[in-house]
Amino acid sequence: MKQNVGILDTAIRSIIACVLLALAFEGIFSTGISIALGVFSMLLWISSSFGVCLLYKALGIDTYPDFSDDSYHAH
Repeated sequence: MKQNVGILDTAIRSIIACVLLALAFEGIFSTGISIALGVFSMLLWISSSFGVCLLYKALGIDTYPDFSDDSYHAH
């Protein structure tokens, strides 16, 4: 599957995933909310690890740079 998550997007997803996972394990929220936070953080982590977001694909969003474009080539 073609990557559609760019570098900045990956960094932001990774940071949010770590924060949500920490909140899930802190025990601040009820068990149901903690499980939901854990699941959502895992989804963010997986999408940032593989560079593919199914929601982006459904919406036609692509933040991954197109290196075939001449603006990315060194001159």
